[in-house]
Amino acid sequence: MATKDFLLPDLGEGLTEGEVVSWLVAEGDVVEVDQYLAEIETAKAVVEVPSPFAGTIVTLHGEPGDEVAVGAPLVTIEVGGDDAPAAPAEPAAEPAAAEPAAAAEPEEEGSGNVLVGYGTSGGSGSRRRRVGSEGTVQLSDPSGAPAKIQRDGRPLAKPPVRKLAKDLGVDLDYVAGTGEGGIITRADVEAVANGTAIGEPADRVLDKAGVLVTDDEGHRLPSAPPNEPYAPFAIPAAPEGSMGQERVKLSQLRKAVTAQMTRSRGEIPEAVTWVEADATPLWEFRAELNRSQSEVKVSPTAIIMRMAIAALRKFPTVNASLDTASQEMVLHRHVNLGFAAQTDRGLVVPVITNAQDLNIIELAKTLNEMAATAREGKLTPSQMSGGTFTISNYGAFGVDGGDMVINHPEAAILGTGRIADKPWVVDGELAVRKTIVYSIAFDHRIIDGGEGAGFIRYLADLTENPTLLTAAL
Repeated sequence: MATKDFLLPDLGEGLTEGEVVSWLVAEGDVVEVDQYLAEIETAKAVVEVPSPFAGTIVTLHGEPGDEVAVGAPLVTIEVGGDDAPAAPAEPAAEPAAAEPAAAAEPEEEGSGNVLVGYGTSGGSGSRRRRVGSEGTVQLSDPSGAPAKIQRDGRPLAKPPVRKLAKDLGVDLDYVAGTGEGGIITRADVEAVANGTAIGEPADRVLDKAGVLVTDDEGHRLPSAPPNEPYAPFAIPAAPEGSMGQERVKLSQLRKAVTAQMTRSRGEIPEAVTWVEADATPLWEFRAELNRSQSEVKVSPTAIIMRMAIAALRKFPTVNASLDTASQEMVLHRHVNLGFAAQTDRGLVVPVITNAQDLNIIELAKTLNEMAATAREGKLTPSQMSGGTFTISNYGAFGVDGGDMVINHPEAAILGTGRIADKPWVVDGELAVRKTIVYSIAFDHRIIDGGEGAGFIRYLADLTENPTLLTAAL
């Protein structure tokens, strides 16, 4: 008999960690290949993780609520021998960076080929930091300039840590690794990005060139370069005699939303415009569609989606992205249409791929199915990735308008308000009509005001005369 560690695989899109929601097995249970072991929450979805081995559960690594790093042991299983069956899958990806032998040892046990369609991790090891004599990050030499760390060869860091360093503008040559064998950890990178050493307060923040960004109290200086991180801010404890506080740990999804929204606001110079339209013809068109077929209930959102696709064809820069590295605008010939969906886990954005190929009935059916899957928490990472344009229906909450945050790296997001009865002038006469407010936030670096306004005006024209939509199909 032998034991094998099942390492938490990469559950998609380069995610670096997951949180144990619940265990579906217990220590001592006998499991089969592909039997689900646990529900793991990532920044994108709750995923049921299957076993790559058949055998007896020896150890469950963690309790519900614990975070487990990609590549760290999730379950230890006692198997019948080295030739125990493993789940059939596609070949695992090669590790993107060299790791010390001690860190790579568990990978030889072969737990990588699981979760086909999600990918596997090439790294391994624990989230625990080991800080020894070299565990202090050196920020600068005596002259005040950042000091390059003396080491043999390139800095040791796993791919997710390298990506984090790239996103934060941190040069790994200037980061001392506090992990086992000198491996650079996420905490090391974040400490350098914040201008601190491990364990030191982060009141003052330096950028990657050593320029002071904040003062001693964490306030941003007027001379600070743009887009540099702020110092971490801790909310003080409630004063004695007050009603107190309740602290709720951020979920993986909420952490991802925080990072995404912060990045969008920090990088994209957005402009917003809006228009109010007579939605009575749209409302009547929807009623006629539902009378003429019983395949699916068509919502106003499904019709607006089809109209938005027609508007994107007329104004293609709205369905684009900016490649800042190559200084190119990428015009997407397909429309991967995201829509904001509120769930018990929080706000998620399912993506309808190649939405341009679907008619209104097909869009309505896909919208209903994906919204139900989102509410159940069963969306896969691939179903929430690759969007080129997003629609946010805040009208579902009974409000008329809003200022949306663009879903980076997309170039625009459309907001739709509630459809409500209001006084409206029709042919010179005052009447009660159903109205709707559309708003669009767009990346002003690649979308001019005329294009943004033209897109939303055309959408309003289609709303007030849905028969025009037939010319755009």
